[in-house]
Order: sequence, then structure tokens, then C-alpha cells
Amino acid sequence: MIVRKLGVELLLGLCLSVYASASCSNATLAGNYGFTVTGVNGSGSLTAAVGQLTADGKGGLTGTQTISVAGVISSNVALTGTYSIKANCTGKTTITSGTAANFGLVVVSNGGQFEITRTDKGTSQYGYALAQGKATCTNAGIKNTFGFRGGGFTSSTVPVAYAGQVKLDGVGGVTGSESASFGGMVQHFPLTGSYSVNSNCTGMATFNGGAGNVAHTNFVIVNGGLSAMQILTDANTILTNFVQK
Repeated sequence: MIVRKLGVELLLGLCLSVYASASCSNATLAGNYGFTVTGVNGSGSLTAAVGQLTADGKGGLTGTQTISVAGVISSNVALTGTYSIKANCTGKTTITSGTAANFGLVVVSNGGQFEITRTDKGTSQYGYALAQGKATCTNAGIKNTFGFRGGGFTSSTVPVAYAGQVKLDGVGGVTGSESASFGGMVQHFPLTGSYSVNSNCTGMATFNGGAGNVAHTNFVIVNGGLSAMQILTDANTILTNFVQK
């Protein structure tokens, strides 16, 4: 009984200690982040976006994104924004790219990640952002074998889901394999392709999936080069995926 009571007290003390140590401010978010947002906009259109944000640690944001609205793709769209973080690590942000979008946010992983959900009436969009970290952003710098998973919809609202593995050879070549479901029709096929990394940790890739199927993506490198966020840039797709070493 004494041992059990001691264990409960230690657990309670640990929880209180962790809670008490959580303290955030605008300075908690600083540096480059990759982000993805999916859902439905105020017009009822399926949307997906992947991009890169730079937080200045003082409440200001700049960046670019690739966005699909009902399958209409816009790449390298500039954005600006502001954010405000409370001491309890919750807050809000407004991101402007043509129009202003308001989000509630929660900071986690000591500023290494934040979760967001749009708070504008009539919308249902959510996403998250991951810190870029100390990544070597060259073709050779991300040479490795990665797993990936993703999905979304076509512009005719056919659901798509997929997962697989790719190997990046360090000089711009891709090989791998994928399993995918297109509206419930499952396929398995090999992958070949190419990739190109920009010095700012963004890039582009092309994947050939057999039977003449070719997919093009824009991506943002995060997590010190161990992960990437991707969005398909082919018309009539609203598809994103996450890549992880």
C-alpha cells in the first residue's frame, strides 16, 4: 500500500512538473517550417496545400505554398502572416495568400511542431507544421531510403490512398514500389523517377508508376532531412503525402 501510494505521488508530481515547465511565447516559433493543410474551404471545395513558412520569433510569417483547390493547382504562391502564442503554448495565426485565413494553433515538441485548424466560419481545414532543422538541402544530402504514405481525392471526389518505399540515389534518381487504392481498386507497381532539391529545402519530383502513370510533386524537406511533405501538382488531384526515413 505504501509503495502504491508513493508511486501515485511520484506520477502526480511528474505530471505537475511537466505541466508547470510548459511555457511558450512568440519566440518559441522561429526558423523554417514545412506545413500541410487539407480540408474544405468556404466555397465547399476540397483543398490541399503544402508549403514552407519562416517564423521570425516575433509574430511574423513569410513563405510560399503549392495549393490545390478542387484540383486546380497553383505553385510557388507567396504568403505572409502573423501569429500570437500564449504562455500555455496555444495561440492563433492569420495567413494571407490572396485572402486571409485564420487558424487556431497549438505548439508542441518545444516549437519543433505546431498543429492548426481553421477558425473561419464555413470552413473545415486542418494541418500541421514541422521544423526544417539542420538539413543538407542538396540532391546528395537527402540520399537514403524512405517510406511514404498519403492520399486525398481526385477532382471528381474519387478517394485515393497509397503507401510505399522509395530510394533516392543522391544524384536525382528514384526507384521504389507502391501500393495504392483508387476508389477501392487496389494496385501494386514499381516506381522510377527523378528529384531535384533547391538550396532552400524545397524541391520537385516525378514518379513513373507503370502503365503510363506519371505523377509530379512539389515537396518541402523537414526534420533535419529525415522527412518531407509533398503535394501532387497534376491537374485534377487534391493529394498530399508524408515521407519518412
